[in-house]
Amino acid sequence: MSMQPILAEEIRDFDTSLDRLWARRDLIVVAGGALICFRSIYHRAMQIGACGRFRYAAVRAEDYVLGTAEETIRDAVRDAARLLGVRVVVIYLSCLDILTRLDFADIECTLSAETGCIVRCFFRGPLAKADGIRHETAEELLAALPPEEGTVTASAPLPPPMSDTAGVSDFLREEGAAHVLVTPSGCRNALARMDLIPERSDVYALIPQAEDYIFGMEETAAAEIGALAAEGTYRTVHLLSSPVPAFMAMEAAPVLQAAEEQGCRVSASPTDGFHDAVCGVAAASLRLVQEAANGWRPAGQTVLILGYSPLLFGDMVQLDAPFVFLTAYGCNVCIAGRDALTERPALVWLVSAAGVSAAEWLRREYDVPVVRSLPLGEAGQTAWRAEIAAVLGLPIEGASVEQTAGDLHADKILIIADPIAAAAIDRLLRAYGFRNIRCAAYAWDEDTAALYRQAAETDVLIFRTAAELQSAWDAADAVVADPALLPAMGEKRIVPLPSGLLSGRDAVGERSGVLGADFAAVLDAFLKG
Repeated sequence: MSMQPILAEEIRDFDTSLDRLWARRDLIVVAGGALICFRSIYHRAMQIGACGRFRYAAVRAEDYVLGTAEETIRDAVRDAARLLGVRVVVIYLSCLDILTRLDFADIECTLSAETGCIVRCFFRGPLAKADGIRHETAEELLAALPPEEGTVTASAPLPPPMSDTAGVSDFLREEGAAHVLVTPSGCRNALARMDLIPERSDVYALIPQAEDYIFGMEETAAAEIGALAAEGTYRTVHLLSSPVPAFMAMEAAPVLQAAEEQGCRVSASPTDGFHDAVCGVAAASLRLVQEAANGWRPAGQTVLILGYSPLLFGDMVQLDAPFVFLTAYGCNVCIAGRDALTERPALVWLVSAAGVSAAEWLRREYDVPVVRSLPLGEAGQTAWRAEIAAVLGLPIEGASVEQTAGDLHADKILIIADPIAAAAIDRLLRAYGFRNIRCAAYAWDEDTAALYRQAAETDVLIFRTAAELQSAWDAADAVVADPALLPAMGEKRIVPLPSGLLSGRDAVGERSGVLGADFAAVLDAFLKG
């Protein structure tokens, strides 16, 4: 099987195994595995209004290695079985659950007895097909159940964010580069259906053969990458991993060599599909600046933007005005992931937490100053310009005119966003007399939480579960956040700030982002209201 381009697609036909399972209203689907697995299932649940009947068991990569994955999945099944109206729990197995041979029969038997629900394992995906044992179809599983009785009534889980794999493929945008995702086919759905911007045609799926899961996938991968490099279309190949090749510790060296022999520059990203996009882009950005640093010309007037990608930050148009300002003063503006980093930057402009590791490294190793404010609103623009000018020693006309509030507002505002965006919104609202503001950020795991803590200059509530956010959410009179959080958290007056991290490509068209025209309009309406 040769390499296949992954293209953005809209699914119109609702006849998958999942749809058939969810047609039964007293049944809940619990997906085990890595973040990338949940993303497309969640998208499906959202499309058909079944989010309340979906739960996920986030297994860590090391749990599969240590054999502790099964306990995580059992706990998630127990939690799901307690929800009101649940009579059937179907464990939607991931590739790694099948590959590591959890004790499926025992899981079904003991958990059915323990929870009083019917617990069944459903084998899905390419590894189920490559398994050599025939597995029952969704129809057969459903036919063996007693008649439906009642309906599950539960809120949705928190949306699983975009994975590191999708995030890195979105972040790396240089001309003449191909992005190759090594996957047992299922992982590409998360990109095709949610996390790939439609104009992209440089992302490919390298799908291993059935026997590669036994003997290793290096040979297939080397042959496929070599063939792609030989076509001569690309100068660079970025290899992106997913949970199965990461678990099997696929050797990158022979694969990279196959591309290099065809004259292609090649790199392997430290992605595995278990982490989120913030974490993935942070690791990729750090690697980029560390590699570039070896050949840097001395610092000129280069401003390096770190933490930008369309899905994490929104429409590129937001950067137009800052670019005009910087270039007017003779600065050369570079965006990490998009432009060649040929000289040591005079300044880093950090626009999201995804660039914080690279920014800190540059500050530590090369004493490069970091500006982490965003020019949101008039006062924000003035302050941002003054900060840039002070660092670069530019003559800036006009002192900062801080917007003054007429009235003080007692409303409690909760801002849920990347800490750098949240700080900019906080500053703007304070200028308008809002004093009771809390900032929060949604971290998939401890790695992302650490990045958020590093990026935040003030106190931020970092939550990983709905329970950790609930009291702040309930206390707020209005929430600035991605509306994707509403089904999990409950109805609330919302000032919408959609993000690709949660809502995928639907959130990042024209006018999107914290500095975009859409957010400016809703903020204006909120302030006038």
